[in-house]
Amino acid sequence: MHAPAPPLAQRPSRWRFIAASAAALAVSLVVVGWATPAAAHADLISSTPADGSIVDEAPSEISLDFTEGVDVQDNGIRLLDAGGTPVALGPAKADGATATVPIDAELERGSYVVAWRAVSADGHPIRGAFTFSVGQRSAVDGGIAEGAFGTTDDRSLEVIGAVARFVAYVGTLGACGAVLVGARLRRHDDPTPVGRAVAVALSAALAALVIQLVTLSALATGEGFGSIAQPGVLALVLDEGFGITAVVALIALLGVTITAGLPFDGAARSIALVGATVAPISMVLYGHTRTMSPAWLGYTADAIHVLAGTVWFGGLLATIAVVRLRRRSEEPDGAAAEIAVFSGIAAIAAALVIAAGVVMSWIEVGGIDALTSTTYGQLLLAKISTVVIVLACAGWNRFRLLPHVAAQRSSVEPGSARVNTLARVMAVEVALIVVTLAITSVLVNASPAKAVTEPRPIVVEAPLADGTVVVTVAPARAGPNEIVVEFRTGDGGTDDQYQEIGAQFELPAQGIGPIDVEAAKTGRGRFEIDDADLTLPGSWVLTVSAKTDKFTQVQGTVEVPIGAQG
Repeated sequence: MHAPAPPLAQRPSRWRFIAASAAALAVSLVVVGWATPAAAHADLISSTPADGSIVDEAPSEISLDFTEGVDVQDNGIRLLDAGGTPVALGPAKADGATATVPIDAELERGSYVVAWRAVSADGHPIRGAFTFSVGQRSAVDGGIAEGAFGTTDDRSLEVIGAVARFVAYVGTLGACGAVLVGARLRRHDDPTPVGRAVAVALSAALAALVIQLVTLSALATGEGFGSIAQPGVLALVLDEGFGITAVVALIALLGVTITAGLPFDGAARSIALVGATVAPISMVLYGHTRTMSPAWLGYTADAIHVLAGTVWFGGLLATIAVVRLRRRSEEPDGAAAEIAVFSGIAAIAAALVIAAGVVMSWIEVGGIDALTSTTYGQLLLAKISTVVIVLACAGWNRFRLLPHVAAQRSSVEPGSARVNTLARVMAVEVALIVVTLAITSVLVNASPAKAVTEPRPIVVEAPLADGTVVVTVAPARAGPNEIVVEFRTGDGGTDDQYQEIGAQFELPAQGIGPIDVEAAKTGRGRFEIDDADLTLPGSWVLTVSAKTDKFTQVQGTVEVPIGAQG
């Protein structure tokens, strides 16, 4: 029989693990707290009235067009005059990617501020503001847009939300992975893998889930934590994915929690294993995955990524716990054997994490340039760099340390240098994965790089007779573009009096033009110019001519900024 290891021999390993975890937590909180606020997930691409425009007649409604579907509460769009006084509006409504609100008051001449808050299709709260003027511009008091929905500090709420996500990730993935891998490593006489530490981690994850719900409500309304009790707010937040995630996660986490301390067999074992599998996958139902294309590939890759990461992260924790148990029982050979078993599991998990991560990166990033030019890409590079270090640690354990321990099992004493080193490297892996989860908690709230870098339609407008001509250009890059010309009356309605129009393009800076292009009528007050070849980047000028009768012609001129070919 081997001699018992002195109590002090175990302390360095324990304290190193605690120190590594504390350092990882500190780095994680720095990442979460100092991250740049995420850009909107659904971007506003146009509005009626347009941002900065001057309309001759007061509009009867406000319309917002986004890049993807949105949900908006009844008072999610607000209108204030130049002094900050709210203007009476009807209930706001959303139909797909368009949100509208009727104006119930008569607008006087001057400038107005439109402030809005909504929830995008991926479940994230978004917000913004713009101005327009009736008849003439007037000075607008500062801070009107920021105070339109109250005095909520959105930046603080975003940090609280990111910290809550971080806690939810660490608690869920760590506890669930520990249960799944602990069930594989345990002997029939070992303690249940659903121990006190797992129960505490699951409780923290449940609390973080509630905090996320309250924080999302505050961000969606701009009216503080108490807004969750307002009619319709809870439904607004739960509607776009978070609701199903919260319900599934709640049931799964509670299922695992109620088995804590029970004998790990029969129904308790089945409930714990099913709950530990389902809880991490519930995270896939909310966030960027909802807007990935193709959807089936995005959901599959994300589910594999999360579940494999759970097994890897929680499995490390379970293995460290089992190794300590074996060493306390004077079984260094058993400790090495458990590490060898997990090493094989971790190799498969790591391969799945990488493969699924590559698929999701391809969907969400789209190109190498986006990795360095966007917040999402930069965070992803940081995450990848950390994972590479974790892989290096795992490889060192598997291919350098473990073979030495396996070759010398009969002579390995408790607390031997090789086993101690294995445990220390695994503790470093845990700490680095905690940092990775902190980066992920910020990454999931950043607009995907592909969405940020994709060409967006440009919408410009100009006065024309008693109304307005509105021009939409896509993709607004050098080369062929599709152009839609729409005519609106002074009150924002469709103007269908023009049956034919003429259009000319010029690029004054390069001395190009005028170039005549043909426009075909495709609807009421709507014309299309197909494949307009704007060959060079720059500020192109489009002149639209239309006849109201045989003798009267009206013109409107807009500037169209065309970017370089991506």
